[in-house]
Parts: sequence; structure tokens; C-alpha cells
Amino acid sequence: AVHDNGLVWASAPGKALTWMNALAGGVPVVSRDGYPVEINALWYNAVCYALELASCFGEEEFVGEWKAWPERIRNAFREMFWSGDDGYLADFVGPEGPNRWIRPNMVVACGLDYKMLDEEQQASVLRIVGQHLLTPKGLRSLSPRNPRYKNRCEGDEAVRAEASMNGSVWVWPLWFYVKASFDLGGREFLPRAEELLARFGEEIQSYGIGSINELFDGDPPHAPWGAVSQAWSVGAVLMIRETTERWRRRRGHGLLPGLRKKR
Repeated sequence: AVHDNGLVWASAPGKALTWMNALAGGVPVVSRDGYPVEINALWYNAVCYALELASCFGEEEFVGEWKAWPERIRNAFREMFWSGDDGYLADFVGPEGPNRWIRPNMVVACGLDYKMLDEEQQASVLRIVGQHLLTPKGLRSLSPRNPRYKNRCEGDEAVRAEASMNGSVWVWPLWFYVKASFDLGGREFLPRAEELLARFGEEIQSYGIGSINELFDGDPPHAPWGAVSQAWSVGAVLMIRETTERWRRRRGHGLLPGLRKKR
């Protein structure tokens, strides 16, 4: 539901909402009832993009109806999610208030085209993500400093489900981290992006040949788990590659060794 403040509220008791939908014994591993941070970032982008398209095509009635929404959403989002003391965004805001567990979902708000945070706030979020969640294979689903953190994804189904949402590394959020870092740092981030991209060279030659696993252990050596060929992992790395190549071409460099396009 969209509330009067412009934010999207999602609640379904007993259901695992958002992409963090793992179940253990039929019970959600992570309960995120309320305002999820990444859903509201995507919602804001959808509204802004729709308004931009409507303006281009002369849809005056639509523009008149929706033009006040971006500011409403942005103001509520900042008030609801941002913590100046912590320097990052809440993962979700529920009936009991903001949940400030450090998870990768907040990086989505920095990596989309339409941003609700200023540059200082974005830099702070990326710094926290880099300190707690960033690994050579993607972003952890929970900070290792959290007592619920699980460093390995091995065991029975329930144990693996618990780990998958509370420590395992996921590749797909890495794209938002890279995009946000380029948006802020420009070419200065290029060497770091190349380094992150190169880490997958060994991966695509060792397990699912030419592909990338769904998730990895939270602790080194980050053993692969889940689907051996996961579309959203592959898609994230392709997006990182495309963006990195674009920045590299601006400097006149060729493609990374081992990741050259086949002719």
C-alpha cells in the first residue's frame, strides 16, 4: 500500500517479503514488514521516470497529478530512513520503528539514477557498505558484527536458509555499489571497479563454466553455494563490465585481459 507520506508499506504476517524471501520450516528467516528501503527507492525512481516520460510526450494531466509526489516521497524517505548519527539508512521501518541492521538493501538507494540522498549521505552509505559488507564476490547480506551473522552456508535446508539472508554474499547488489561509486567518484573509481570485476575471472572458469553462482559464504574463501548458474548474478557482473568498459574507453584503455569479447 502507498501511504499518505508517499512511501510504500508492505505487510503480510507469516510471509517472507521482498527478495529476502527465504523460509526455514515455513517461517520467514527475515521479517521486513513495513517500509523496505530498496522498495521505496525503486518506487521513487519509478515515479520520477514516469514523470520524465510524461513530460516528454506532453501528458499534462499525468504530470499535474503526480508532480508533487517526488518531493513528498523524498522528504518522507529521508526522515524515515536516514540516521545522521549512524551515517546510513535503515533496512526497513516497521511498526516498532527503524531496523538499523546493516544490510545491502540500502545501497540500492544510492545506485539508482534518481537519488534521494545528497552526495555526502551517499558517500557515508558506501563507506559503511565497504566496511561491513563488501567482499571479492559481492555484498554480504548482514554485517559480520551482527550477532545473527552466519559465516557459512553449509548444513541442512533450514541452516542454509538462515545463512543465506544473514551473512551469505550475494552478487546482484554489487552492481548498485559499483554504479553508486562511479556516480560519486567518476574515473577515480575505475581501478577499484576493474579489481572487483577481475575477481570473477576465476569464478567463471571453475564452477558453472562461463557462469556465476547464486551466493557465496560470508567469510573467506567465500565458497560458492546456491544455483550454479544464477541469472541475476550474471546480469550484475555484465552490468559492471559494461560500465567499467565505458569508463575505460574514455581513457583509451583496452578490455581487461581474460574478459575480452569473443569475435
